[in-house]
Amino acid sequence: MNNAWLSILPPIITIAIAIWSKKVLPSLLAGLLVGSYLLNPSLIGGIETAIDNILKILTNKDSLQVLLFLYLFSGLITLIRRAGGIKAFSNWIGTYVQSKNGVFYTLWALIPLTFIDCGFRIIGAGSIIGSLAQKNKIAKTRLAFMLNNTASPVIELVPIATTFVGFNIANIGQGLKAAGVLEEQSAYSVLLHAIPFEFFSIVVLLITFLSIFYQWKKPSEEKQDQHIHSEHSGGMKMDMNMENDKPEISPRIMNLIIPMLTVIFFSIFFFWYFGKDKSGVTGISSIIAATDPNKAMLVALVISILITGMIYFFQKYPIQKITTDMISGGNDLMNILAILVAAWALGAVSQELHLSEFIQQQVGSSLPAWSIPVSLFALSSVVTYFIGAGWAAASLIMPFAITMAVTAGSGIPICVAAVITGGTFGDVTSPVAGMTNMASNIAKTDHTKYLQYATPYNFTALGIAAVLFLIFGYIGS
Repeated sequence: MNNAWLSILPPIITIAIAIWSKKVLPSLLAGLLVGSYLLNPSLIGGIETAIDNILKILTNKDSLQVLLFLYLFSGLITLIRRAGGIKAFSNWIGTYVQSKNGVFYTLWALIPLTFIDCGFRIIGAGSIIGSLAQKNKIAKTRLAFMLNNTASPVIELVPIATTFVGFNIANIGQGLKAAGVLEEQSAYSVLLHAIPFEFFSIVVLLITFLSIFYQWKKPSEEKQDQHIHSEHSGGMKMDMNMENDKPEISPRIMNLIIPMLTVIFFSIFFFWYFGKDKSGVTGISSIIAATDPNKAMLVALVISILITGMIYFFQKYPIQKITTDMISGGNDLMNILAILVAAWALGAVSQELHLSEFIQQQVGSSLPAWSIPVSLFALSSVVTYFIGAGWAAASLIMPFAITMAVTAGSGIPICVAAVITGGTFGDVTSPVAGMTNMASNIAKTDHTKYLQYATPYNFTALGIAAVLFLIFGYIGS
């Protein structure tokens, strides 16, 4: 196609507008409309094509499963909060923690109960240990840093029962389809193989843990009344005052523990259940890798919500209020769901404009295979840093990232990891990221001071990760 170069205009326009405006959804819609106009060059035709591509996403089974899972998951988190589970656990753990290091150990020990979502991790763990941190005179900037750096980097590395899993599988599936290799390997299998290459998350977690014992930079003293109220630009939006909500029922630890363990147990079970009948698959790891992950996680979540709802109902949480709070919690996520739909539609339009062919023509002969992973890592890191939305950046970059990997002969898993973990760098470092704003808010610290404290740690991890992508990209080429 002689005009294949036009296929890069929609993503470039989207990224440029997002960096300039810091508004992700309008930027995606602008790119989608430009791409749709190029496919159908008239005002009405462009709008019609954009709507058609959005409708294709909304009627696709896999896409709907991901969107419904995220919506219901946000609703479940709201129920846990309104049932007083976090408040009860906070009161209980406070009787045992008596030192600064004890507070940090508790924060890390809470990962098994809070790993299922980055927003829930920050706000849930922050609500539990906030008063403990204050009692033990832990600097608020340090608390925000520890909360944020044990959220997205941890959840990114967990291959089951998290909001990241369904989202990443959907993006990888779009990329495999764009590269024409969807039939050769499953998106979930690619995600599993990508985890060991998610270097930034691995390195930043190690650095963050070591900072408990040795700080490169001492946090400045802060006043008790310093707060920051910033707009969330693309992370998982959740109620920032959840720890101050009056519970609907008597707070009990079981109201936190049971829903979390139920989601984890049923997710593992249905990953096995939906994969065990696949032909030629033996062994638990192979069965899980061959399963239908979106279906497994959605079924597990629905059953978990039913069980949780019954437990809360017998504690006098009215069924009408349960339903209302579920819907309210799901609606909190509508912005990110709209971002995903627009990003996926934009990716589809770019492929209709022959983006894959353009990449094959231009990249296949110009970039060596070893440079692809580190280049994608740099691109994902930069884009997410400026737009503050790792989810949106991954949705935008993943389709042509996998095409680049296939064209240049680079490994697909390491390229997928480069996009995912580059987005995580932006999520924990960008001044406009939803996660950084959420962490500073829940820790009640000045946002700028928190970022000044976190920057040396996160950029050190960025540099180490870039070197590792260069090394492993060269080894695998």
